[in-house]
Amino acid sequence: MRKQLFILLATFFLCQTASAQDSLQLDQVVVTATRIPTASYKTGRSISIITAEELRELPITTVDEMLRYLPGINLNSRNDFGVQSDIGIRGSTFSQVLILVDNVRVNDPLTAHFNNNIPVPLAEIAQVEIIRGPAAASYGSDAVGGIIHIKTRTYLAEAMEKPVSTRGNVGVGKHNLNRTDLGVNLQKNNWQFSTAYKSNIADGETYVNPNFLAGTDPDSLYQNFFDLRTISAAVAGNIGNGWRVYGRVGYDYRDFNAKYFYTRSSFDESEETVKSFWSQGEIRYQKNRHEVSLNGGYKTTNDLFVFNPLFTPNEHDTKQIFTNLLHSFKINNQITLASGVQLIDKKINSTDRGDHQNLSVGIYSILSYAWSERWQTHVSLRAEQDENFGWEILPQASLSYRQNGFVFRTSYGRSVRAADFTERFISSQIPDLSPGRNVGNPDLKAESSHSFDLGGEYYFNKNGLFSLTGFYRKSSNLIDYSLRNSATITNVKNLREDADYFYADNLSSTSVIGLETLVKYRFNWNNKIDLNTQLAYTWLKTEAEAGELSKYIANHPTHQFGLTLDLRAYDFQITSATSLSTRQNELVESIEGDIPNDYLVTHLKFGYKLSSVFTPYVEIRNLTNTNYQEILGANLPRRWWNVGVNWNW
Repeated sequence: MRKQLFILLATFFLCQTASAQDSLQLDQVVVTATRIPTASYKTGRSISIITAEELRELPITTVDEMLRYLPGINLNSRNDFGVQSDIGIRGSTFSQVLILVDNVRVNDPLTAHFNNNIPVPLAEIAQVEIIRGPAAASYGSDAVGGIIHIKTRTYLAEAMEKPVSTRGNVGVGKHNLNRTDLGVNLQKNNWQFSTAYKSNIADGETYVNPNFLAGTDPDSLYQNFFDLRTISAAVAGNIGNGWRVYGRVGYDYRDFNAKYFYTRSSFDESEETVKSFWSQGEIRYQKNRHEVSLNGGYKTTNDLFVFNPLFTPNEHDTKQIFTNLLHSFKINNQITLASGVQLIDKKINSTDRGDHQNLSVGIYSILSYAWSERWQTHVSLRAEQDENFGWEILPQASLSYRQNGFVFRTSYGRSVRAADFTERFISSQIPDLSPGRNVGNPDLKAESSHSFDLGGEYYFNKNGLFSLTGFYRKSSNLIDYSLRNSATITNVKNLREDADYFYADNLSSTSVIGLETLVKYRFNWNNKIDLNTQLAYTWLKTEAEAGELSKYIANHPTHQFGLTLDLRAYDFQITSATSLSTRQNELVESIEGDIPNDYLVTHLKFGYKLSSVFTPYVEIRNLTNTNYQEILGANLPRRWWNVGVNWNW
């Protein structure tokens, strides 16, 4: 670990030896940390903004892969290329992060494992906003750890120099990998139209099957294949007199090997197929100091889960309706007041979880007050009613102060989160459930959390940025799976006698304390050679009651480093992304599950600008050929090459 850390830090600091001519300016990008658009440095929140250009240049294939190199965010991946990752922010569980696309939530009502099924190709994304810390008062009760807000080109109505533009990436690689990510935008008068397609398809790597050695399966080998495809289209336009409309539809298909994704059972030969359709829209009216918007979304998901070909497959159909009405009034140049109401209706029909429905309604108000050019505060209050927990009051406040290149910020917020359909009912309809499986608890209480952070940014020498934040979160009734004997489980009737299961339960009290920091430095030599460097570090410490065995709560690195280097020399470009994690080792020999104490993974991309439009590239993923897992038994890819071409026309 010390050798790996030395290499990582030495690489970064060696890059700081030259003088820089470019400059980093105070971040003026408008974000929606609350539902009142505000310049990011005025929000009082720790925010990262990733542009479309950065997404295009990094050696990544999906949004979740980019998150690994930012402070405060941890991923537990079951496979690369966007197959499935659990996203945590500041030590939160993966169920405590809210994903938005163009102001509409895409969190899945079946399970938060599907929250990463982001329904937009990279080619259509204009920017990604990561807001760390609670945002429940503005966006809903489950925004505990933070928000990942994806905004598309059509929604932001990005100006186009010509009526047609296209961008994307096509590539092939090892294990019959085929990658496609392309988008087309059209503009005429006050209207914009876009469509995009993304696919990641591969045979996957081949592994020895532990279940064959255990005598529970006749196949000696297995492959972690995947077939992922997404298609979407959107339209937006101004219809006169201050009115604007926007709409989006799409379809997402995922077929993949899911062996050991969710269980440690010796019978696990899982394959999974997930099909999702979604639609969303917004109508907005703006005149003088008033703005009114109504947006909503409709999402259906069909999940076919084959745990073992010898067993009956589980099939789940879910539907989710989301709508939000917001009125914003700019009282004067200092004060803006926004109020709104939000509704979420979720339904499930499932062979192993049963048929259920859940309705929640939230009423909220947000006050933004600029005391002066230097001081800004945001105060929010939400009342939310959910069939799982009744009424809850969720306050939130933030404060920012700017002095030249220094920004000071602090925030507080309360969040609650109700158990999802999986946590409450998983496996409840399966007769004679085999040991080692996950078991739902219909009597789960809602989680409750209080969060606080303090930090700031400093823009130094006009070419660098240093950010530092400390944070603390205290939670009660936190939901997680703990290993329990069936004799102690009284509200589930389909378990075997004296057998162990992972049972969803409330832990009475947990706390997370952490530190996140970011250093960015930008260089330019003679306007022909540019180097952008970024080093992120996160330290996390989670404490729960003594004796509690948790499956997801503390399943995050204690220390995590992320280093990205982007060198452009004449027409050549070299980009590397490296992550170094230290965490608690876990070992289950029966499934060859081994999460190492520490591991370093580097992705490398070489490109050559053939013209103003085309850039061929060679990409090497996991350059060091690291053997590692982040979920027990789910092997992550070893060294994997691919070649392709990026274009932007």
